[in-house]
Amino acid sequence: MNTQASVFEEASFDTRFKAGIPLHELVRKLQHSLLPQATLKNSFIVNDIDHSVMLDTSEDLLAYLLGNLLSNAVRRTSGSCIRIESAQIAGQLQIRIRNNGAFAFSSYINSLVHFVDIARGVGGNIGLETEENNGVTVVFSMAA
Repeated sequence: MNTQASVFEEASFDTRFKAGIPLHELVRKLQHSLLPQATLKNSFIVNDIDHSVMLDTSEDLLAYLLGNLLSNAVRRTSGSCIRIESAQIAGQLQIRIRNNGAFAFSSYINSLVHFVDIARGVGGNIGLETEENNGVTVVFSMAA
């Protein structure tokens, strides 16, 4: 069994889709739980998710995925502003985690490989965007 599959299978999740998960509130809880880590790294997390965004998906899987993506951003940089925001683009809801700090790009990519199957489990996908001298943005997208 490959590592990706075993990470997904070993975790215990309620994978039933639920209607109307308030994304801003979910991110607020994750933000609060990561505050001690972020403070130690002289970083902070800004929740720019629109209050009206509601998702119909597995709340457990979504919390696990977004929590790990945010934690990954906190762990891999220091002195950073980590901003999570949402946008609807071409029929897709994008949840964007922007990190303006310095990072090792190859290790950042490798750390995301484990979450691709989980993203697919909630009907989405993960991508990366980079801008010169402007950090990295992890983009989780799913049908709106």
